[in-house]
Amino acid sequence: MKRYINHHHLSLALALFVLYLAITYWGNIAKIIQTVFSAAVPLLIGCLIAYIVNLLLNQYERLYTHLFSKSKQQKFKRPFGIIMSYLTIILLVAIVFSLVIPELVTCVKLLIANHSHVINNFIDYFEHNSDFKGLLNNFNTRNIQWEKVGKYLTTGVGGTFRTVISTASSVFSAATTAVIAIFFSIYLLIYKEMLHHQFSKLLTTYCSRYQAQIIKVIRVFDESYSNYIIGQCKDAAILGISCFIGMTILRMPYASMIGVVTAFGALIPIIGAILGASIGVIIIFAISPLQAGIFLIFIILLQQLDNRITYPLVVGKSIGLPSVWVFAAVIIGGGISGILGMMFTVPFFAAIYKLIRTDAQKRTQN
Repeated sequence: MKRYINHHHLSLALALFVLYLAITYWGNIAKIIQTVFSAAVPLLIGCLIAYIVNLLLNQYERLYTHLFSKSKQQKFKRPFGIIMSYLTIILLVAIVFSLVIPELVTCVKLLIANHSHVINNFIDYFEHNSDFKGLLNNFNTRNIQWEKVGKYLTTGVGGTFRTVISTASSVFSAATTAVIAIFFSIYLLIYKEMLHHQFSKLLTTYCSRYQAQIIKVIRVFDESYSNYIIGQCKDAAILGISCFIGMTILRMPYASMIGVVTAFGALIPIIGAILGASIGVIIIFAISPLQAGIFLIFIILLQQLDNRITYPLVVGKSIGLPSVWVFAAVIIGGGISGILGMMFTVPFFAAIYKLIRTDAQKRTQN
């Protein structure tokens, strides 16, 4: 008993000492954490890429097993799945760019052509403005303070040079991060069974008492996020294709570009539909206000059909989160991390909601 009390007091004293150190040196600890997090950003992005690609990888591995079930070439299942998964993503990105960029260039050219009279009126204003002409006539080079001009040019050129260097450095850093993230994601997918085994061994060694509960929580979160990603992508694809077909039937401009924008907007809960529709209305309004009005009516009807029929069937049942909590998750996620926060807090809230509901039902039954 005395040994237990002494051990308890020692643990309490150690905890208080650690708390004191954390409070005293919190600034340095925060800097260290920030530095470590900044260094680990490519690895975190790689984990995210690997998680998303793994959803495709599982499907391709099932297909490979089905096609070569009687073959001894099962050792090629993982390379086949990884190559096909990344090729699928590259193909989708190429299709999106091929649909968007040509129409975007056409849209910009048309906007410049339609609004060129604004630029001409601006030039005519200065050409026929008497005050501006008088200012030019009274302009005297002797009144110029050349020292200040030289200093300004030197500073300006230096500032421009620094901006160019900073921009190039940011682009290089982003490209390096992307390359590291992709390679790390490939390593994670190759060795995912080994990593799973190591994680299970750690749980068994250090958390054997709570191993079942931890695995259950992880599975709930994994199921919530995977179902959300798959369902949201399916719903976005259906909405984008429906938008493209409807705009083509109604003979509206930029059907493929606005269809892609609508599909990507649909990946963001609640806010995304409004954002995609707004961009489409603005683009079409610059060409024809009447067609913009028709498009607005069309997209509202399409989104109502999606909200009432498609989304509940494709995404709603898989998430299992009431709409009021979806709205709360979107607001909180947007406040924390913008659009990415909106996308990732919805399945997080869904997992928490499912865990609490299951626990409450068990406690009620007991």
